[in-house]
Amino acid sequence: MKLVKLTAVALFAALLVGCNNGNLSWGGEENPNISNKGHLSLSEMTVDCRIDESDPEVGVLSTRATRASVDVSNFDCSIINENNEVVLSFKYSERPTEAIELATGDYIFKMVSGEVPAAAWESPVYGAIKPFKIVRNETTTLTEIVCSLMQIKVTVTYAPDLLERLGEKTITTVSVGENSLEYTLTESRAGFFLAPEAVNSISLRITGTYAADKENFKIIEMNKEVRNVKAGQHSKIHFYIESADEGNVNVGVQIRDWVTDEIIPCNVADLVKEEEWNDGGNEGGSNPPATPAEDPSIVWDGHDISKRTPIVPGLEVDLLVSASKGIKEFLVEINSESLTPDELAGTGLCNVLNICYPKQSYDSRTPDNFIDVEDALRGLGFAVGEDVVNKTFVKLSITQFMGVLSAVSGTSLKNHDFVITLTDNEGKTTVKTLMLQTGK
Repeated sequence: MKLVKLTAVALFAALLVGCNNGNLSWGGEENPNISNKGHLSLSEMTVDCRIDESDPEVGVLSTRATRASVDVSNFDCSIINENNEVVLSFKYSERPTEAIELATGDYIFKMVSGEVPAAAWESPVYGAIKPFKIVRNETTTLTEIVCSLMQIKVTVTYAPDLLERLGEKTITTVSVGENSLEYTLTESRAGFFLAPEAVNSISLRITGTYAADKENFKIIEMNKEVRNVKAGQHSKIHFYIESADEGNVNVGVQIRDWVTDEIIPCNVADLVKEEEWNDGGNEGGSNPPATPAEDPSIVWDGHDISKRTPIVPGLEVDLLVSASKGIKEFLVEINSESLTPDELAGTGLCNVLNICYPKQSYDSRTPDNFIDVEDALRGLGFAVGEDVVNKTFVKLSITQFMGVLSAVSGTSLKNHDFVITLTDNEGKTTVKTLMLQTGK
């Protein structure tokens, strides 16, 4: 049995290179003579809507989020327990005036103006999600609720000098997940997209024709991806000409976000005479994502790395590690209730992994004694050493090991933290903790 356990641990330990809460009581009572109930009061609740009143100009961000008068009486309200069950639902205008009795535990109060369409023109949906806790024999009071946009809002504009060079049938297709809308050159409406994840990507595809003059048109095609987009954000996508000569064009893309007041640079390659316009530049046509606002950056693709996430079937864990100045140091420290330093020692690994210089890895209890884990890591298929040092982008996928970690950890609730420290060649350091959880 010990041999089986160590084998499972060895398999899972690979994931650490790539990148007890107590059980909540719910439902029944431990002692039938003791009430396990509390109350929720909505009598003091007020609701405001936070609405984007932006009026963007070319090259200028002129936006603000304000509260506006919106009829919230028909907003749908629901109280959802920790098992994701709706225990009570009502229209806001029909909310209970008396305190609501609930079993103790964690809840969320959800309020929405309607169903969120997958992708639609001028169809904003506003809402709010408010967590709260019910404590035995106490009353929890919800007061102010601020509703905001629950979708990703996208508008597309073109600089006048670029617009006059594009053929009238040129189309920009904007996609979030599997849902998309096509923006013609004259489309001025905003598209509203379902945000399936906490952090999403917007895919852009522009196809059509471009003319160096009004008669000589060339076929064009470009693909681009904008990362780290969340519900409630308005991405203003603006295409413009950076330079043009002798029939070629260098096109720039600005994406401004009214929530964060942030510009995401997206540099697009030249439109060459062979009538091809693509987003190449690296061998094999593969590019890293656009430079994030944080640099160096550690991003869990499609997820919020700042939140603890239960391991469930189908969970994908792809870490996008980037440093525009090149990676100098990359450490992963393992703090796991299952993969302790003693257990890792029997696998040829340790709990502090030096990805850039794997021969300088160590056990945190004896940091002066280096442990060479290079062969073990390379044997498991992970990039280390010269494959990481000075690189500007590395993608580390550890999805395949989620099931192994669950098997090693058993059924009881356990936390697994992987502290990732990334330093670039200018000495700037970013620290992120990938927080996973197994069991129930």
